Amino acid sequence: MAQTDGSSNSGLRPYRNAYGSIAIRHYEESTCASSKCIAVGDIVSLDTVVSTMFRVCIAKSSGAAVGNQLETNNGSLIGVAVSASTSDGSTTGLQESTALSDGRRKIAVAIADGLNEFAVNISSVGADHPPPASSMIGNQYSIICVRTAVGTKAGHGVWFLDSTNSTLADQCFVVTDVPSHQIGTTGGYVVGKFLSTMVHRSVRLGGPVT
Repeated sequence: MAQTDGSSNSGLRPYRNAYGSIAIRHYEESTCASSKCIAVGDIVSLDTVVSTMFRVCIAKSSGAAVGNQLETNNGSLIGVAVSASTSDGSTTGLQESTALSDGRRKIAVAIADGLNEFAVNISSVGADHPPPASSMIGNQYSIICVRTAVGTKAGHGVWFLDSTNSTLADQCFVVTDVPSHQIGTTGGYVVGKFLSTMVHRSVRLGGPVT
């Protein structure tokens, strides 16, 4: 049986789209000196603290079952970053919502529109996580993170699919496919979509996935 080291080889990434090309949009990031900057592979959400602009930040975790679960049912998730922050941790270069942006502080995001599908590795750390299996297709799971590493490891070893958490309130991702070469691989990846209850209405173009 093959094994993938989940501590160094995981992170979300766009996998495919029903219509061919991955749908990508560019957003101004919201950050400050105390924030970790967005890295490739980070899940990003609308910054709900800043109500006067549409800016994105690294998605929050919640203390539902455990404190490292991706926060669910807040309807603010935008997608997965496919370009890294250009920020130095300050607000330099950010534009007001009424001012034309010069694009310097925008990052590319593969949007969670219900058509884009994402690949994510199963956690191989901690509890006894079973490897990918075709029986996972159609099932819902939670996404967990190494919160101390978010924004610092370019998406690797940060976000995982938790195949052992059965708490309904934590579930945010539905598996749509398991590539045959990943079946039985410890820490391997599966393919899926975020539930529509997670996603901001501005990007949720496909049918509801609930």
